[in-house]
Amino acid sequence: MKNKTKQNKITRRQQLKLFISIMATFAILFLTLGIIIFNRFQNSTYHSIDQDIKNQVSTIKKQPNMKPDAGGPHGPNQSNNRPEPKAPFQTSMLVFDSEGKLLNKTSLGNRYSVLKKIKLNKKNLNTKQTLTIKNMNFRVLLIKVSKSNNNPMYAGHYVLIMQNIDTQIQSMENFEKILIMTFFIFWFIALILSYVLTRITMFPIIKSWKQQSEFVNDAAHELRTPLTIIQGKLEYMLTRPKNTIIDEAESISVSLDEVNRLNSLTNNLLILARADQATTKFNFQLTKPDLFIKDPIMPFKDIINSQEKVFQENVHHNVTLNIDRDKIKQVLIILLDNATKYTPENGTIRIYDNVEGSKYQFIISDTGIGIKDSDKKKIFGRFYRVDKSRNRNSGGHGLGLAIAQQIMNEHHGKIFVRDNLPQGSEFVVELPIKHSR
Repeated sequence: MKNKTKQNKITRRQQLKLFISIMATFAILFLTLGIIIFNRFQNSTYHSIDQDIKNQVSTIKKQPNMKPDAGGPHGPNQSNNRPEPKAPFQTSMLVFDSEGKLLNKTSLGNRYSVLKKIKLNKKNLNTKQTLTIKNMNFRVLLIKVSKSNNNPMYAGHYVLIMQNIDTQIQSMENFEKILIMTFFIFWFIALILSYVLTRITMFPIIKSWKQQSEFVNDAAHELRTPLTIIQGKLEYMLTRPKNTIIDEAESISVSLDEVNRLNSLTNNLLILARADQATTKFNFQLTKPDLFIKDPIMPFKDIINSQEKVFQENVHHNVTLNIDRDKIKQVLIILLDNATKYTPENGTIRIYDNVEGSKYQFIISDTGIGIKDSDKKKIFGRFYRVDKSRNRNSGGHGLGLAIAQQIMNEHHGKIFVRDNLPQGSEFVVELPIKHSR
């Protein structure tokens, strides 16, 4: 229980770390994207404003020729010689002489009350600026107009072009609010998706990690038991150095049995390790059921009969299969060995075959105690035992069915267990039939 609690804590910690990492990644991504979008929008807006100001500058510099009208004896009409500057609705123009005197007060109208405090600053010549005057925002540019300009109002003077940008700034502020709101909405959606994706992504990793941890713990436990027995027997024999081999025959026999168990266990572990690393080589070839079923059955008949159990065989289907015969024989031996171990005296072990559609099945049934529904899927896991004490006494390690499952996966087949009514279990091995073209 302590190990499982510790594993669960580590698992939750790993999930939390992954979740935080994903959320931080999404936050940085959305924030970076938002900054880029806002900067692009802001730059585009100011570029449009500056382009309008540039057009105004071009208009000022390219004034049409002004033809003076003849006046009275005092000369031409001065009002026509000095036409007032015209500007778009959102643009104001302030014309200053070299002394800084504002020359176009009358053309400013009501705007003069807002702009009257603006002074000429020659240092800002040809420099675009953004000014705030009485809570109003302006984009301004100061230019010096040539004395040869056709409009005497501009000629030789300084012109301050002021374009009101309150609408554009309001648009940028609204866009910024929408962007922030969108950022948090999508970040919240990403939060939910991250949690779901974390669970989905981590599930197979956690499952594999748990299986690996359980496998290592179970393997260590299985190895420790025979090693402890062997160590105990050897230490006991060392306390009696004068005894002969015959005197210690029992201890030697027990030690040899445990060595055999160790050898069997390590071989099975090696098989599973190779299967996990996909390094096991399979020799697939076309074959018939008789060529891989008959050979394993023969030695088990004698064993079953010597234990006062009944063995029945009914294999008669002649189909073509593309399999590794030695591997399928290994599956058959595992199943016959399990049936022999767990069938009581006077019980019956039966092997028969069947064809269902494009699948060939051979079934090993017994009349043992049976397997609970809750255990039917678990028994194919590594080191899993339905009755641990009984399996340990019979010499099993809980690896045989796991090996059988690995072999069937490589054959694109199935292995499963079902009830053998009225009592016992049936292990079904299902293989695809190779049809001739």
